[in-house]
Amino acid sequence: MCATARLLRSQAWCTRFFLLIVLLVAAPLAGSIPLATLAAVLIVVAWRMGEWDEFRLLKRRPRGDALVFLTTFALTVAFDLSTAVGIGMILAAALFVKRVADTTEVQSMTGDGTTSDHATVKNLPKEVVVYRVFGALLFGAADKIETVLRRAGGETRVVILHMAAVTALDATALARLEDLHAKLKRHKRHLILCGPHTQPYFLMEKAGFLDEVGRDNIAADLESAAERARALLSGAA
Repeated sequence: MCATARLLRSQAWCTRFFLLIVLLVAAPLAGSIPLATLAAVLIVVAWRMGEWDEFRLLKRRPRGDALVFLTTFALTVAFDLSTAVGIGMILAAALFVKRVADTTEVQSMTGDGTTSDHATVKNLPKEVVVYRVFGALLFGAADKIETVLRRAGGETRVVILHMAAVTALDATALARLEDLHAKLKRHKRHLILCGPHTQPYFLMEKAGFLDEVGRDNIAADLESAAERARALLSGAA
């Protein structure tokens, strides 16, 4: 092992010494090379680095990815590589946020007491509605929380947010949850959080939102949430 390391170190120093000699000897000769020749060499190098096969594959790529690719390419030609890479990263980040928002869904429980993941609740009062949230609740998808209020009818007194499938939560979505709770409380309605875990739970805990909702209104599963809703309706809470 030590012998191999010494050999590699020796090869590295030999390479450095050889490059130094080439620079010292050949550098003065570079001034004699015609600029047209250097331009031709640069054109060939740029052509080989272009990876032009990617352009033929654009029609198979999603439209957003193709747009980011073409925009970055155009900016590289028009300006410089650093500008193109910076703007390309911003566009790619925006595209990622949009895709995350598109995958986030808020679904209501069906009339027979069954959620879209086939979880059931027995004897759920008609004044109670259950909404199941899927995916990451980031600022791009926070508006979907507003659908909970818009869908809630006049008879709704308790809203259960089933958050077991929520993988991430950011400050914007948390602010929307706080607004939702404030509006429900203003109309003398109740909010129950069902199954929050990991990052969403710790964020709500740190922000004090769990205490604001009430520890009794944090349920581990859907059946416990329904039982708590019945208690709230009966006035036993």
